[in-house]
Amino acid sequence: MLTRFHPTKRLLTETVVALLATKKPSEILADEVLENSGASKGSMYHHFEDLQELVETAQIYRYSQWIDVSIEFLTNYVAKARTQDELRNALRILTEQTQADSRKSARAERAQALAACLQNPRMAKQMGAETQRLTDAIADVTEEVKNKGLFRSDVNSKALATFIQAYTLGKLVNDYNPTGVAEGEWNDFIMNIAEQTFMAPPAKG
Repeated sequence: MLTRFHPTKRLLTETVVALLATKKPSEILADEVLENSGASKGSMYHHFEDLQELVETAQIYRYSQWIDVSIEFLTNYVAKARTQDELRNALRILTEQTQADSRKSARAERAQALAACLQNPRMAKQMGAETQRLTDAIADVTEEVKNKGLFRSDVNSKALATFIQAYTLGKLVNDYNPTGVAEGEWNDFIMNIAEQTFMAPPAKG
């Protein structure tokens, strides 16, 4: 995402990306961004309409980092599975990595970024491009796996792509439940859905 930016625009965005690791979007100030980046106020307002657009762009970038990691894993492991056991193992690793209790703050940040788009068409447009990119990548991998006979042929690739994004975020509900489902139980539940709903049944013979 940032590789196509002008160097100064990239510098400003990276500065806010770093600040978002410890601050809420509403806590970031223009003077702080300029001091940390070394950029001028004129440069900031040349590349961004206002501070809010810069913060939004940084939020989208942080969201896109999760997308890039997910696409890399899907391409290198799920898409390359040759047997049902390899596919099951890849899906298990994907589930364990995205659903780990340690990912609680990342899930909360993603939810916060999505919520910020609700009444913000400018940010929603950027978010739409990123979620479309992940949806397309998952759908492409799904088609590859279907062609190998490892996913059921009637699986809707785009619906599955949306489901995967939804459940990786949806554990946020459990994150704030003091008597919620244990991590291992949740992962087993997701794997059961995978095996019963979209993985092809074992070949007879």
